[in-house]
Amino acid sequence: MCDGVDRSIVRSTLVGALFDAWGAFDLVLEGVTPADMVAPWGGGSAFAWTHGHVANSIDAWLNVRFQGLAPHPVIGDHNLRFGGSGRAEDWPAIARGVAEVRAATRRHLEEVAEADLDRVIPYDGSLVALRSTGLALRHAITINLVHHHYHLGEIATKRAQLGHAVPNIAGVRQRLPRADGRGWEG
Repeated sequence: MCDGVDRSIVRSTLVGALFDAWGAFDLVLEGVTPADMVAPWGGGSAFAWTHGHVANSIDAWLNVRFQGLAPHPVIGDHNLRFGGSGRAEDWPAIARGVAEVRAATRRHLEEVAEADLDRVIPYDGSLVALRSTGLALRHAITINLVHHHYHLGEIATKRAQLGHAVPNIAGVRQRLPRADGRGWEG
């Protein structure tokens, strides 16, 4: 179990990997004080901003586009998108927003099977190449999975440079995907 998710109910290995990334992201932030969460580090973004930023992508791609939900009132803020300020003033609001965005995504994705990942929806966003092909659910999940790991590495690196004890995230996954691709073992 990671991020409070029982892997035995997840039907897609890719979805399980995204949920694992959420757990790893939470783990790499473990022990950071609220003051340190909102401080800009090394001329870059605050940890809280980065946490909200990756949730912004989840919200925009998986909740708004695939589920037709309204953007989250905090996480949907344009400041949390690529090119945003990197500043975060209200860590508790961002933390609540991340939890709410993940919960909405989790409710949808827990029921997604491997075949469902091929669903394609029209795309009118900033990635011009996707406008002609549409956005596949598999692509949206994969991009968000990679996005989480990219920023997870960024946070771990900054924390190490600051002299923080950085949690080992290598063993976050508690279960292995089943050989038949239907859920998780262990």
